[in-house]
Amino acid sequence: MNHFRDQRDAQLSMETVAHPLLSTKIEGTTMPSKPNKHELKTQETRSLLLSAAEEVFARDGYEKAELGEIARLAGRTKGAIYAQFKSKEDMFLALYEENSLRRRAIMADFLSKSDSIAGNMAAFRKFFIEFATNDRWSFLMLDFRLYAVRNPKSRERLHKLYQSILPPNEETAYSSLLGPAAKGKRAISRTEAVHTAFAMLTALQLETQFDPDVVTSDVLKKVAGKLFDTMFGTNPPTQ
Repeated sequence: MNHFRDQRDAQLSMETVAHPLLSTKIEGTTMPSKPNKHELKTQETRSLLLSAAEEVFARDGYEKAELGEIARLAGRTKGAIYAQFKSKEDMFLALYEENSLRRRAIMADFLSKSDSIAGNMAAFRKFFIEFATNDRWSFLMLDFRLYAVRNPKSRERLHKLYQSILPPNEETAYSSLLGPAAKGKRAISRTEAVHTAFAMLTALQLETQFDPDVVTSDVLKKVAGKLFDTMFGTNPPTQ
């Protein structure tokens, strides 16, 4: 394994890859002890509850989602929910963290096949386009963000969690993986590109649901590729 791969893997173990929707920090390096039966049961219940919560949030929207329905779908009681989460909001934020870890693992797998900056950029581009056609989590986040905008305390909680899973110096972290951004007044920093590209992608994903005859899945993937190339200054791969 060469020096670049060693450096990249060390960075992935300490920082986010690119964005809260993709990644999260791994706290500490100590291997956990083997869980006992009670802990396994608790983990199973938590997993079932979060899976059910994602289903209900996606189907009914955050505000209309009911904890009783989440418990029913998970095959548990509402008491089981309150044993793990203080509120529906706590459950959603836990789901946010879980999804961030899942995205990080996917992105890390993409990057594991690269040993260069160019390879990292190509892997990130591939991830971005695949993410475009998997819009469920984007809608969940959009729904909760709209709720949070109207509820300052919820907005503050989400913002704090969002900030906690970003690397201390985003531009340095992104530049080390993707190469430095171009210079000049019209240039877009890596941080700006990451945040705004995903924000614009969410709008496109929403449009596919609103007007699927115009913004088809194929159109979405094509536009996502062009969006990525524009924001990150890359050349589209040759066919």
